[in-house]
Amino acid sequence: MARTVGIDLGTTNSLVAYVDAQTGEPKCISGPNGSTLCPSVVSLDPDGRLVVGEPARRRLLTQPERTVYSVKRLMGRGVADIQDELKLVFRFAFDPISKNVHSRSHRRQVFHAAEISSFILRELKNWAEAYFGESVDRGGYYRAGLFQ
Repeated sequence: MARTVGIDLGTTNSLVAYVDAQTGEPKCISGPNGSTLCPSVVSLDPDGRLVVGEPARRRLLTQPERTVYSVKRLMGRGVADIQDELKLVFRFAFDPISKNVHSRSHRRQVFHAAEISSFILRELKNWAEAYFGESVDRGGYYRAGLFQ
């Protein structure tokens, strides 16, 4: 059975939800740590492995040079608009021309702000697939006033 989920990609936290077929009520899906909120944080291991969510958030204190948060603030905005936000992205450089975020880890990696957001979306998709025990292959969106 095809599953449809909705994802709220937030600047600080994100979540994934579905509508319960029996009650018609929306339900948030918990992740591996039991929380329905996934911190919108991505960290990069020295070997290049991505860590997303709560484990990445914990690395903000211990490995800030490998961890990025608040990246959603960079998307769709000009450099003049985001000078204050750039100070929040620890030890990551923002290239105003390409709009890429460059990590300064042992292997220089280049990520577009939208790509970092996609890592968070993929993590939430994994949460939903683990919850349902099957593939989640459809997404939905909500527009105010569309659903009654």
